[in-house]
Amino acid sequence: MDIIISGKNFKLTPSLKVYVQEKFGKLARYWGRIVRTRVELDVEHNQATGEVYRVEAKVEVPGPDITIGEKASDMHAAIDAVVEKLQRLISKAKGKGERELHRIRHRQGS
Repeated sequence: MDIIISGKNFKLTPSLKVYVQEKFGKLARYWGRIVRTRVELDVEHNQATGEVYRVEAKVEVPGPDITIGEKASDMHAAIDAVVEKLQRLISKAKGKGERELHRIRHRQGS
């Protein structure tokens, strides 16, 4: 699985790249059909709330892609939140695909 990481409005450090690769690399354990994951890290500067860290991930899989975004007061917390959501959605999408395949095979056998 390819992981493409981009940073917006800040300098992307090597340690943050490694952290993202480790976290998002674990998604392949949930579903081996993941083709590519694009991760965009962004810092929004706001006078009222301070810095807000945003992470958006697009997981390219056969069929509709899965896109999740999350904001937090810490970049690592935002990354962790996105990975948790993706794990749940990938498990759900994988289950739906397997159930649909079983239903189609069952109909063909009848």
